[in-house]
Amino acid sequence: MPVNFSSRNLVLCVLSGLGLQVFAATEPVDRMLSYLEGQLQNNFKELKELKKQDSLPPYFIAYRVHDSDNVSFSANKGGVIRDRHENSRTLSVETRVGSSKFDNTHPIRENLDFVQWSGYQNVPWPVDDNPVYWRKSLRVATDYAYRAAQDQYAKIYANVGVRPQTGDSGLDFASAIPVRSSLIEKGRSRSRKAYDSLYARIVRASSLFSEDPKLYASQIDFHFGTVVKRMVSTEGTSLADREMLGSLSIYVETKADDGMVLWLVRDFSFREPPVNFSQDTLDAAVKLLMARLDTLRHAPVMETYAGPVILENVAAGVFVHEVFGHRVEGHRQKAVDEGQTFVSKVGQTLTNPMISIEDNPTVQTFEGRALNGSYRFDDEGVPSQRTLLIENGVFKGFLFGRSVLSPKGLSNGHGRANPGLPVVARMGNTILTSTQTMPFTALRDSLKSLLRQQGKPFGLILHDISGGFTYTTRDLPQTFRVEPLYLTQVFADGRPDQVVRGVDAVGTPLASLGQILAAGNDPAIFNGQCGAESGWVPVAAVSPSLLLRSLEFETRARDQNLPPLLAPPRREP
Repeated sequence: MPVNFSSRNLVLCVLSGLGLQVFAATEPVDRMLSYLEGQLQNNFKELKELKKQDSLPPYFIAYRVHDSDNVSFSANKGGVIRDRHENSRTLSVETRVGSSKFDNTHPIRENLDFVQWSGYQNVPWPVDDNPVYWRKSLRVATDYAYRAAQDQYAKIYANVGVRPQTGDSGLDFASAIPVRSSLIEKGRSRSRKAYDSLYARIVRASSLFSEDPKLYASQIDFHFGTVVKRMVSTEGTSLADREMLGSLSIYVETKADDGMVLWLVRDFSFREPPVNFSQDTLDAAVKLLMARLDTLRHAPVMETYAGPVILENVAAGVFVHEVFGHRVEGHRQKAVDEGQTFVSKVGQTLTNPMISIEDNPTVQTFEGRALNGSYRFDDEGVPSQRTLLIENGVFKGFLFGRSVLSPKGLSNGHGRANPGLPVVARMGNTILTSTQTMPFTALRDSLKSLLRQQGKPFGLILHDISGGFTYTTRDLPQTFRVEPLYLTQVFADGRPDQVVRGVDAVGTPLASLGQILAAGNDPAIFNGQCGAESGWVPVAAVSPSLLLRSLEFETRARDQNLPPLLAPPRREP
């Protein structure tokens, strides 16, 4: 079934004679951006003119300033436990020495001291506009980053000289057309008072937690952040852009009588402040989680299993992210200690021919809901792009920042990082679609038919997954693990479904992708945060429910502490 997205169009004008991309501005030239440009050119010129012996001049410097405005609020059992409004700014300096083919970011093999990304400096930046302090901070941070880049380059050069040749023909920093843009809309900020009604609804919803005396941990968290990202570089990029993202998260936790910790979470994501988020929606979500948690508390513990499985839509999105997404991040294909699962698979069939997967940060919503992984420009100043990864089952290529695999390679707008950390290729909105779909009831019937064919007494439906992790380096097994939050057994003989607990899904990527047999007509969103070497970045995955021929489950580690000895307190009259 085709997936329809809505996105915000940017006005793009390519000045062919200058090799410059200019995007439509919505307000006058940004004062801080202009100041950063001037200081960058002065500092770059001075460093290039240094006459110090054995000194490598920089060939690229970038300044990034993240200007953040965050509100956060938490409540539990009718009480407020956090109410905070913070403003902060961070300056990040990136310096490169050497050449685009080989510079101070080149991977070090058998790196025992774990210092890989020297050439970056991250410092606090005053929230008040003080050019005197700005200039001093820029000078000090630039000097530090340049010295660190030179030191790292020397280590890498020596490292490469005593290691086997790898035949690497890629670039450490591919060319990109400079961007000049100021897309900072006005009138988006809200005062603390604007959230008062929403906060009151959160407090009321949290009071429902008191109805379950065996709810040992619970909380409703709200966060909304606005960040203005400014970037200037010696290539000519001058970029100011605003990103807005918020979440409302409901968390509940208990212990079964055997000591197993059980928890559930429900997240809502927003691109605009959700000041009108309804009380009924909040209350219903809290009650559903509490009811499911009580069912889990009394559910039997499941044994290890390998057999047919349905991944319900949100769970399927997490599955795609963990099993496939991290292994197509382009920079991993250049490091010899990485597993490089798909590096030789371009043009080969990896999964069912009805399946296609893309990563598309340009879309902001799906069926009216915000997608966490949307952005206009990546953290190297490259416009975000739709990137086709699998087409009709065939692997097409990788996600790239400006570290690429061939001399003519280019970024496809997926370079992402937290302030002060190295920019590497990361996922944005990873979207799986299928040319053949069926209702969930038909998918369930297909599961039962598969059970009878394989002689299995039951199969599984994973309704919700908390997230997971995957190993990508060669010194560890190339496996993934995802933790089901809520799963049921479906019996071949027609017995009623049964909720079970106590297992995690595990496997290897090539084998698991090949297990997809059918897809539902019910695409849905997983929104989350993904952590890797460039920090935590917001991501999303969209997928319909998927039927897999087989997936393995192993016993989950258990907490060895029994439930609390003290009886739950009585409710106050």
